[in-house]
Amino acid sequence: MPQEAHMSDDLAQDEGLLREFVTESEEQLQSMEQDLLGIEGGSDNETLNRIFRAMHTIKGTSSFLQFDFIVELTHEAEDVLNAMRREECRPTAAITDVMLRVCDRVRAMLADVANHRELQYDNASLIVALKTAHEGANHVKLGGILSTQPVIEEADLNAALAESQSTGKKLGQVLVEHEIATPTHIEQALSKQGIVASVSDNTTMRVDVRKLDFLVNLVGELVLERNRLVQLSREVSGGQISKEQMDGALNSSATRLSFITDELQTASLQTRMVPIETVFRRLPRMVRDVAGALGKHVELVIRGQETEIDKTMVEQISDPLVHLVRNAIDHGIETAEKRKAAGKLENGTLVVEARPEGDQIVICVADDGKGIDPELVLAKTVEKGFVAAERAKMLSRREILDLIFLPGMSTAEKVNNVSGRGVGMDVVRSNVKKLNGTVELESMEGKGTTIRIRAPLTMAILPVLLVGVGEEVYALPLHAVQETVRVENADLHLVDGREVLCLSGCTVSVLRLGEIFSVKGAQMQNCRAVILALGDMRIALLVDRLLGQESTVIKPMGEFLREAPSITGATIGGDGRVRLVLDPASLVETAKRSCAGRVQ
Repeated sequence: MPQEAHMSDDLAQDEGLLREFVTESEEQLQSMEQDLLGIEGGSDNETLNRIFRAMHTIKGTSSFLQFDFIVELTHEAEDVLNAMRREECRPTAAITDVMLRVCDRVRAMLADVANHRELQYDNASLIVALKTAHEGANHVKLGGILSTQPVIEEADLNAALAESQSTGKKLGQVLVEHEIATPTHIEQALSKQGIVASVSDNTTMRVDVRKLDFLVNLVGELVLERNRLVQLSREVSGGQISKEQMDGALNSSATRLSFITDELQTASLQTRMVPIETVFRRLPRMVRDVAGALGKHVELVIRGQETEIDKTMVEQISDPLVHLVRNAIDHGIETAEKRKAAGKLENGTLVVEARPEGDQIVICVADDGKGIDPELVLAKTVEKGFVAAERAKMLSRREILDLIFLPGMSTAEKVNNVSGRGVGMDVVRSNVKKLNGTVELESMEGKGTTIRIRAPLTMAILPVLLVGVGEEVYALPLHAVQETVRVENADLHLVDGREVLCLSGCTVSVLRLGEIFSVKGAQMQNCRAVILALGDMRIALLVDRLLGQESTVIKPMGEFLREAPSITGATIGGDGRVRLVLDPASLVETAKRSCAGRVQ
């Protein structure tokens, strides 16, 4: 029968208690899903205990808050988990499937609890599925395996089973304690049963204590330097120090204060850094579900999950990553039949890797599927009217593959529940662009596709190159700056009416920053060129002067200017003036559009 969501009035009034309950339960569910996928086809005792404890915690707290509809479902799931803990059955794909469905149902219930929705739930069908999966599992019991080897007598086995039930100890533990069986016999029997006797440690901390200790030490150093300045101020006021002594003391204090501030800035940012594992651990469940829905066999390999990223960027990088993984499974990896016909292993491989490179993080999503056919992409773009037929003939392979990121572009033969509507890759690029990042794509037909996301490790502090045009000062993110060169008039040439710069034997498109923003007093001759590089694309941005590098705090633009082209934010200089932070990706796109316009 459907059960109604209700709780006592006193508890319903306690918003803090409800919020804490929902948050904690969500964390337990996420951890549980990760472990459930890990035990499929083989498990260890510690993982099973961890899953059971998570389910038991949710059930216990729900019982206290009188959420009977959650208690009813989690109690049945707890029974199945307990059977696996007691070695009465082993994990199967059917049990994993239904347990994941339980997690989804509990998550939906929690969302209703958080929003105070009074709904009814019918858990009967899900409970039946739990029992069916449990009964259908291979109930190979440890005692049966030991007695058939033969290792123990039936009488000893019955006595050990009775003690196990009365004390709650595992059967193997009882047998070893009474020297009825050796640890080797138990381990061999567990292996046959499908339970691997190993212990894994997945203990993590949200903020490393060493980071906090370092931060506190720096604050202590800052306090000491403040005391030094206060003392210096008293000595100056009392005429106890000469001007030469004061200048020396101030210079020393300013140097020390600058060093402490830089260290404090770095240390405070480190406390915001979390392992990207918080994003990656959602992927195994998703890969399993998507591959199952498409009838494909996909092995997920995750590397570099210990790489740290700013906490504020975790959610923002999650959506693009989900799009890439889903597209790789649907468009990239073939079915088992097609892979076998192509001489490949029936199981496809999807590799998701993260690694730091300087002040950036690089996330790679690579599959060993069929790759991308440039001819098919080109035909689709011409068919949809994205590119003129004349222009299409002049595109390089790199430019053709880049067309995948156009809005509405899709090479899928038919639309399914996963993809095919052309709303994936353009979302990836636009979301990554918001992070001041870039997306690069490489593909080989028959070999597979690799997509790389490059984004700054943190959005709070941004290293920039300051450039001047007329009386204006602009900031360019340093990660996009490849080099700077002095430009003479003889270095600039006109090609199809557009300026280009000859640099090391290569031709680079030119943009004049003064023209983009209509700056008065911008120089037209003897400029400086800032070479911006994003992927394989390079442009030369002409400015009047270079003012040096600095690390700055970037602030988002207001609603009115949020969609302004070529601008990603603003910062305040040491003179108190606002400086615009330029968007390298938008500048590169401007150069590409101007080039395309010459041939269309």
